[in-house]
Amino acid sequence: MQDNSSEVSWLQKLLSLMGYTASTEIELMELSAKASSNQNYWLEIDSSQLQQDQIERLIGEGGSVIDSLQYLANILLNKNLNNESQELTNFYTVELAGYRTKKLAELQNIITNAVRNVRETKIDFVIKQLSSSDRRYIHQILEEVADIETISEGREPNRQLIVKLVQP
Repeated sequence: MQDNSSEVSWLQKLLSLMGYTASTEIELMELSAKASSNQNYWLEIDSSQLQQDQIERLIGEGGSVIDSLQYLANILLNKNLNNESQELTNFYTVELAGYRTKKLAELQNIITNAVRNVRETKIDFVIKQLSSSDRRYIHQILEEVADIETISEGREPNRQLIVKLVQP
C-alpha cells in the first residue's frame, strides 16, 4: 500500500459527511507498461464496517453513486497538483465490495470481444454507453496492442469508444 494519506483522509472525510463509517486504503495500480508520469490509484473503501444496504446505496443504481465518488476524487485530488501544463493527472478508481473488480472483468470481456471482432471483420467496433473512466481504462489496456487503436467520438452523454485496426 502507498502512503497517500491526503487521498485516504479525503475519501474517509467524505464518507463520514455522508453518514458512513468506513476506512479506506490506497494502492498504486499499473495498467500499462508504457512510461507515463500519470499514476493510477485504487482507493478502496473497506466494506467490513458497512451493512449490505449501505453498500448498495454507496454503489447506487448501475454504479451511479460510486461513479460520482470516483469523479469527485479525480477532480478534487488532481486540483492541488502543482502542474501548470495539466499534462500530469493522477487517475483514481474507487472500489467497494468488489464492484470495480467485477466491472473491470466485464470490460476485459468487452475488450477481448472487440479486438477479436475487429481482427476478423476488419470493421471498426463501436462501444456505447461507457463512463469516461471505463473508456480511459480501455484506451490504456489497448495502447499496448500494436495492431489496434482506440478513439473516443461524440459528446457526453452519447460519447462512444471506437476500436479499429491500425492503418498501415
